[in-house]
Amino acid sequence: MQEFAFSLVLDLLPAVLLLVGALVLPLLYTRIIRRILNRLHGHLTEWLYILFDSYVQPTAFILRTVLLYLALVVVPFSFNSPTYLAVLRVLLDLALTFFIGLGAWRAAPMCRLLLRSAQNKLDLTTNNTMGRFFENIFRALVAIFTGIAMLDHLGVPVTGLLTGAGVAGLAVSLAAQSTLSNLIAGITLVLEHPFGIGDYVILGSSEGTVEDISFRSTRIRTTDNVAVTIENSKVCSEYIQNCNQRSSRLWQFTLGLTYDTTRAQLDTVCRDLTEFLNAQPTVQPGTVTATVDKFNDYSIDILVRVYLTTLPYGDFLRERSRLNLEIMDLVAKNGCSFAFPTTTLDMPAKS
Repeated sequence: MQEFAFSLVLDLLPAVLLLVGALVLPLLYTRIIRRILNRLHGHLTEWLYILFDSYVQPTAFILRTVLLYLALVVVPFSFNSPTYLAVLRVLLDLALTFFIGLGAWRAAPMCRLLLRSAQNKLDLTTNNTMGRFFENIFRALVAIFTGIAMLDHLGVPVTGLLTGAGVAGLAVSLAAQSTLSNLIAGITLVLEHPFGIGDYVILGSSEGTVEDISFRSTRIRTTDNVAVTIENSKVCSEYIQNCNQRSSRLWQFTLGLTYDTTRAQLDTVCRDLTEFLNAQPTVQPGTVTATVDKFNDYSIDILVRVYLTTLPYGDFLRERSRLNLEIMDLVAKNGCSFAFPTTTLDMPAKS
């Protein structure tokens, strides 16, 4: 009896040691690799560090899976057979494929670095939506290829599935042309980058600050705080005006003076307006014009055109208000008055 027990212990000892190793060795492996990566962080390129860091946990899982597989192979089960070993091998292949795919999934942040290195005009620090856009595409591809590889290990005829998926995809694409066109338009917006999150844009009849760019649509926030969602295909079909990419804003207005204003006063007002605006720090030099434009029914109109370097819309409105008040004082200083509609009635004297 003792000999049987001793023999059983000897038979189980390799499996027990492998099980203990499966519990302990991955933890030690993870701790050691983390320390090595932390020390090498300053010497590795960023994309290489992200790649190694993404595979630390998956490779630990792979080590544990291999040790568990070996433990199940060497344990003296009474039902050990070629079929049992074949099932274990399939499960091992599935686990290894899954963990390799998991590492690639976790390495998705490399997309941001690749885009940055391509100098695609993407500000990935502030424009997180663009980075997420490509990360989602990358992860979707990783999930698809990992799933195909796992199905192949299970003996599923992947070629037939891909053929069927192609036919089904054709049917779905015909039924969802709008969704696909929006997706393609979204990719086009990301690649060409006519605007980014935070930019003030004019898209057809809508204008506002861009809040989000997704696979299907673009969301902007208008000046009256309304969120407008526009399909990407419609965005691409419109004339896109990115106000953040201009160096100045045009401010054009008309001053209507009364008809009792003399020619000398008109000349003085135009000259003083030009000098005053050119002296402002927010005015782009050499862009000020103030000219007598036309004679209206109730006023002599002076057309003023000036470019302000104040780009944010709120700051632009405040600067325009300040200048309007200064211009009002300037007109009054020159002895002129603003015109407004008036009606003169001639009352015949009673005989």
